Amino acid sequence: ELLLLAQFQKKNNHITFETYSLQELIKNSISEVASISKKKNITIKNNIQDIKIEGNKESLNKLFVIILDNAIKYSPEKTVITIDRKKSDGQVYIYFRDQGIGIGEKDLPHVFDRFYRADTARSKADSGGYGLGLSIAKRIVELHHGKISVSSKLGKGSTFIIKLPS
Repeated sequence: ELLLLAQFQKKNNHITFETYSLQELIKNSISEVASISKKKNITIKNNIQDIKIEGNKESLNKLFVIILDNAIKYSPEKTVITIDRKKSDGQVYIYFRDQGIGIGEKDLPHVFDRFYRADTARSKADSGGYGLGLSIAKRIVELHHGKISVSSKLGKGSTFIIKLPS
């Protein structure tokens, strides 16, 4: 993951953009995390109505897998992760909502920082990881001229919002 982050942070990082179906990109990402969601009996509801977006297929796939993997990792068994989208003013907003442990208010400003792990994440023994996933996700979104944000309440879950040009 550290090498991947370094790759995305290169100043002259030229990635090729093409037009893709958001619905297909999301379906591919869901299939990549299907085995871990199945182990926890977590349902992923893909409510994406199709729209075309410009981007790099591999990096967008990695972005969506990172968000879904975190949602699964920090959600209890037999819960639901919902993916929705909204289009507004030439932007597409992609919402990833989980019913997980949530992120504390003091941790929210730091979740996209390299190596940062929230206190609740550190105390969760089986969570694994090094705190790089969300910083990679943020960098991928920036390379696509977008923004990523999160809203969350402890014990209630989190919603990650990815805003990309459409």
